[in-house]
Formats: sequence, structure tokens, C-alpha cells
Amino acid sequence: MNNLQSLLKEFGLTSNAAKAYIALLRKNPSTGYEISGQADIPRSAIYNVLAKLVNMGLVSSVGKDPRRYIPLPASSLIDLLHKKHNKRMDDLKDAIAEVDPNDEAFDFWHLHGYGNMIEKAKEMIDLSNEQIVLSAWNREIEEINDELKKASSRHVHITLFSFTKISKKIGELVSYDIDENKLRKVWKPKMILVVDKKYTMMGSARKHDDSRSIFTENQAITEIATDHLILDITLAGNRLGFDSTKIVSSILDESDVKLESLFDSK
Repeated sequence: MNNLQSLLKEFGLTSNAAKAYIALLRKNPSTGYEISGQADIPRSAIYNVLAKLVNMGLVSSVGKDPRRYIPLPASSLIDLLHKKHNKRMDDLKDAIAEVDPNDEAFDFWHLHGYGNMIEKAKEMIDLSNEQIVLSAWNREIEEINDELKKASSRHVHITLFSFTKISKKIGELVSYDIDENKLRKVWKPKMILVVDKKYTMMGSARKHDDSRSIFTENQAITEIATDHLILDITLAGNRLGFDSTKIVSSILDESDVKLESLFDSK
């Protein structure tokens, strides 16, 4: 139940309120005295906690001498919190609209930390409609695997490039199959992600809070990132002995692209 308690706290409940509600889910109806013992809340505090839950609409009381409490059913709780969350989001959008920032003034969004980079990658993939081109190591691809599978099920064209061995293949894969642990000893992981030729994220993929990456809609940067990915794939084709023309053509949406021939030895 610790996870449920933490989640309820994220939706605005105090620790004691979350414990009291969970205790009522387990056993109801219950008196304040019973809830105090079940939830390990001091008797001096339990009735204030229950009064707040009643005011929030999460608990109702019945009878007198003794008064007993019944929780809002779990399914109804989810609906209630969902509506409150949506209203707050709508209020936030309205408040931001009043400030009216000029989004075009912000060419780059700096992402601090590994977790924020992964969350941004998931968000970008979830928004994809046509194409995903990604350069990453296996660990990062594992982190966003579910989002990639969902994008694939939406018929988004996915091209993955990696220097490391990939454990789960999705879309068109180009890989040198290098052992990730061995590579990490001589090279720091990075990620480049281009979605729908419009959104780009790239930067350090070190699993650390001080790793840095950027997100941008700047088309010049997106073209540079795409060219970098195409070059990596073309060089891989040359070194690993396969024709990369079809893969490169699918990224560029152009036929008869033969960059690989430029690297052929004479």
C-alpha cells in the first residue's frame, strides 16, 4: 500500500489522510477509533483528518454514537481526481495564456538530468505521426521501448541506429552490435532523436542528474541532426557490408539516394 499512499499524496492528500482513506478501503464502515488504530494515526488527530476527507468528498459519515465512516469507492475516487486534475490543467492553460509568452523566442529547451531526457524522449515518441529516427545505446532504447512499440503499432516508421547490441528489435535497425559494457569504458553514451522531421532532442545519456541535453524545433538543428544520423547509417553500411540506400531513402523520403558510393574505395 506504500505506493498507493505515495500516489494519493501526489494528488494533494496529506500522509495521514492517505493512510486513513486506505484503512477505510480495507475495512468499512469504521469508527474514528478503529481507523486511528488501523492507520496508525493518533486519536487526537484522526477526527480532523476525517473531517477534511469528508469535505473533499472522499469519505462520508453515517450514524451517531458512534459515527462511522465509509470511503468513496476506488473507481469513483479515480473519476473525481481525474476531473480535478483536468480542471487544474485547464486553469493552468488559461493562466499561461494570459501571460502570453512568445514560444518562438525559445529556440532551445535545456533538459537537466537523465530522467528528464528519457521523459522528453517518451513524450516526443508519443506525439509522433510519421517518422522516428533514433541513435541510442541499448539501455536508453530499453527505457523507451514501450513508447516505440506503441508508435510502431500506429504505423510510424522507425529507424534505430546503435553502436551497441540491441536486445529488442523495433523498426529498421542498424547496429554495430558492440557489447555495451565494453563500449562504456571508452565512450560516453549519447542520444539523438528526430521525430517527424520537426522535433529534435540530443545530448548526454549518462545516467546522472548532471547530464545535459537539449530539445528544439529549430529546423536548422533538426537538419544537422538528421544528416548526422544518415552519415552514421551510411558509414555503418560501408563498414558492415550492407546497402544502406533503402534506409537512407526512407529517412529522406527520396528515392535513389546513394551516399554509400561516396565512401567506396577506388
